[in-house]
Amino acid sequence: MAKARPGARYWTARRKRAAARLALVVVVLALFSIPAPRYYQRRRQRQTHIAALDPHFREEWEADRPWRLPGSCESRLGAVLPLDPTAAAFSLERSRLYGEFASGLEAKGLDVFSRRGASASSSTQGLGLSDLFDFHPRSGRVTARLHRLDVPVRAVVLPLPAASRAAARIHRTTRRVLNEHFPGYGSKDGVSGHGDSVWYQDPALYHFSVYHASHHLAPRRVTPEEERSEAAAIGAACASMCPVRAVIERVVVAPSGAVLALWNVVGGAEPADLRAALRAALPDSPRQQIVKDRAILHTTVARLLRPPLGPMGATVRDGGAGAARKAAAAMTASLCGTEATLPVAWFVREFDKLALALGGEYEPETMPFACEAGGGRGVE
Repeated sequence: MAKARPGARYWTARRKRAAARLALVVVVLALFSIPAPRYYQRRRQRQTHIAALDPHFREEWEADRPWRLPGSCESRLGAVLPLDPTAAAFSLERSRLYGEFASGLEAKGLDVFSRRGASASSSTQGLGLSDLFDFHPRSGRVTARLHRLDVPVRAVVLPLPAASRAAARIHRTTRRVLNEHFPGYGSKDGVSGHGDSVWYQDPALYHFSVYHASHHLAPRRVTPEEERSEAAAIGAACASMCPVRAVIERVVVAPSGAVLALWNVVGGAEPADLRAALRAALPDSPRQQIVKDRAILHTTVARLLRPPLGPMGATVRDGGAGAARKAAAAMTASLCGTEATLPVAWFVREFDKLALALGGEYEPETMPFACEAGGGRGVE
């Protein structure tokens, strides 16, 4: 007769079940004693940050208007916008300004395609579509009209790093959405028809216009020595500032047909402070600046060239305003919350009118932000 193994009588079925339950309790207690994963920590931090944000942001974003921001966009912005009262005041100023920009389409439609817009209203810096572009008479393919300047434009811009995720994402989304709502309506081979409907900005040259030492509406010729002095003054002003950390708040289509990514500031130099520093550094710069809003931070990503066609092949009755609203809403939903860090400014000479926008000749000089005087909130 086989002998029972030692302990076999002790481990009865009942005791095995009890041991299994005890082991389960120990495992559960051990799991709860492990510190929360980073994901949950970040989530709690985001929620705390959103709760502490100035409530006027939500009033602006949630107002019952056609251009109201989607809830997901509010959450992305609310988690990163500054809590510091001074910085928050500038950010709120931008949010309200961007709401006004979004209202332009409701008030005016796509004025650029109306008879009034074609004859009287300007598209960009006093230039209409016929001043900016040539259309091939048969294929409708568009090419930029480059106007050589007697006095090169001298401007300070912030380039969006060409290799950044933000630049790639903006370019990809812009093409996807605008191709859907403003498709080219020529033939596939481009030999006949109406061709291009959108001018897409070169993603390697996405930029934020900040200040002009001289522009084509108020040209000021300088000697090489004076230009070097300008560059030195701009370099010193930029060196005192910190890199700008920015986030897309919304995308709008202006009545002029310009498709604009409108950004807010998370950290680093405040654009209003940078403009003030540049005005002090360039006392002979034009009093009337191309960019009139002190706090705005925007990038032109495309320009609409033609309204979409209806089912019968005629131009849609509203001139494309409805398609533009849908495009702006889709791009906002996709791009809102996209962040980028802008580490440098360019002091750029444009030898052709709107050279950065139209692929003309330009010459940039890099001016790094170095935080030498602690200009702006630190970039994390």
